[in-house]
Amino acid sequence: MRAILTFHSIDDSGSVISYPPGRFWALLECLGRAGLPVVDLDTLLSSGFTHGVAITFDDGMRSVVQHALPALKAHRMPAHLFLSTEPVGRVQPWPDQPSSIPSFPMLGWDEVETLAEGGVLIESHTHSHPDMRKLSLDGMQAECERADALIEQHTGRRPSYFAYPFGYFDRRNLDFARDRYRGTVTTELRPLRDHEDPAALPRLDTFYLKSEELLRHLDSPPVQAYLSARSVLRTWRGSQVIPESGALAALRRAFRPQS
Repeated sequence: MRAILTFHSIDDSGSVISYPPGRFWALLECLGRAGLPVVDLDTLLSSGFTHGVAITFDDGMRSVVQHALPALKAHRMPAHLFLSTEPVGRVQPWPDQPSSIPSFPMLGWDEVETLAEGGVLIESHTHSHPDMRKLSLDGMQAECERADALIEQHTGRRPSYFAYPFGYFDRRNLDFARDRYRGTVTTELRPLRDHEDPAALPRLDTFYLKSEELLRHLDSPPVQAYLSARSVLRTWRGSQVIPESGALAALRRAFRPQS
């Protein structure tokens, strides 16, 4: 089983995009006990690699350097941060942010550099976190080039991977991302399959993985069925974009017999 795990903020606020610091430490320990190696995305997506997970953080909350980095360093585990560069150093409410999501202090550039020095790979999440579907090709290029250039300036490395803001994308965005990045992640809730479109990689949102029991049996049929059911609910609520085939494909996947 291969999967990309998604985090946002590592804090005790209880928000829908928060993961408690103590539980984050426990999750890393649980992955080790479950025999699931934590690797970078290059390794996870390489030919012949069949068992492991990659850890990703979206947006760039300051709590990642405060609470996630010490745990990652203690366990010697890599991670990726998808950074929106315009909010760096601010307290950021996103455009069109749902009322259920609070504003968070964001990383400063010195903290971004600390993460990069600590083994976290800084990837692109655009400059201003727009809905990519509303942008022209020139707009997409401007958003990503600004972000990529700033990240390279501050870390010495140009991003190889990209995350769609809000998980929103259309066919134009897929084509753009496929040409520009090695891989692009979405909010589609499922593990990786053998053959994936590199411009539409699914992830497992850790909001649904706070139980050690779920983590220890991540590749079991019951847990896969649970995640499929959550995926269907997310699609119905409009919080998940399914590549290509829409909600009907999600329903078919959810009720397909487990192999």
